[in-house]
Amino acid sequence: MFRTLVAILLLIPAVACAETSLQGVWKGSIGTKAIIACFNANTSASYYYVDYLQPIGLWAGNKNPFWREEDNTGIWILGAPVDGVVAGMWLTNLQAQKRLPIKLVYVDGGDDEAACARDSYNLRLESPPKIEVAKEVIQFSPGRSYRKLRFAGQETIALFGPDPALEQINSFLTLDQSKGAIDAYFQQRREFLGRVGVPAVDERDTEPVYWDENFITVRFFEWAAGTGTSGISNRYQTWSTKTGEAIDLWQWIGVNSNNRGKLPPKLKKFLYKQHVEESPECSGYYRGEGVFTLTLSKSGLNFDESPWGSGGCEKSFFISYENLRPFLSPAGKKAVSAITETEK
Repeated sequence: MFRTLVAILLLIPAVACAETSLQGVWKGSIGTKAIIACFNANTSASYYYVDYLQPIGLWAGNKNPFWREEDNTGIWILGAPVDGVVAGMWLTNLQAQKRLPIKLVYVDGGDDEAACARDSYNLRLESPPKIEVAKEVIQFSPGRSYRKLRFAGQETIALFGPDPALEQINSFLTLDQSKGAIDAYFQQRREFLGRVGVPAVDERDTEPVYWDENFITVRFFEWAAGTGTSGISNRYQTWSTKTGEAIDLWQWIGVNSNNRGKLPPKLKKFLYKQHVEESPECSGYYRGEGVFTLTLSKSGLNFDESPWGSGGCEKSFFISYENLRPFLSPAGKKAVSAITETEK
């Protein structure tokens, strides 16, 4: 491996990898294929083939005389720029099983630390997005199904079934196709390209988690790009499948909008009475400080505490509709009766 690498380096004068001299946007070729490449001030870079507009990340270690492609699909060995031109070699691996010449000509951005965020690199990539409609129709239950749709980093669903309010609920689930939404999508891609060499965007997933002839609950999952588990969020929205009205499940247990997420005192006492004592590593936290998410199931309600502390200490409760009745508001009693009658 070492001898192969040295032999290749001898063919390329003044090797300069991950240096600021490469900083900027370049156009050129790998073999006979036209490419556009960019190099940030750090050790991140990116390129794409002009006839295949999919950015591929490039990274170089401070001590490595080469750039490695995302997913290890190839290796770049580049010489120093001479009069705005860079020569180099593309290899499948350090054993050089396959090699192609690289030639790059300087475009702009030599003083831009986030060169991969520039217009000269991104404009070709930013054609107007189209709605992507999944081929698969997913069955939730007999007679009820949904299809996923994506647009500019968003994901939503289209609902199909016999429920009279589905058309109205689908109108709430429409994708945001505004100029602002499209600009925000491309701006996030550019920001990550200029920082880490790849066009990352937030991860999103939308799906129904409860659905019967009375109610539907949809979960909206989001994982903010570039974050760990702290960037994960789940939002739930429930609607009446008969009227299309948005339903606040907390009102079923008498909690108003100012206290949403907080357990009412009597219900809290009932739930905590049955709760197993927390492990020693969680004993330093004050019990009940967390905010809970409330979701439907066929036989009761689920209370899941939002992550807090170092994680793993949050509490979850389930209470059956039968045991829940003493804590229900008039609206809650009416809704629960409709659900339990449906299950009979």
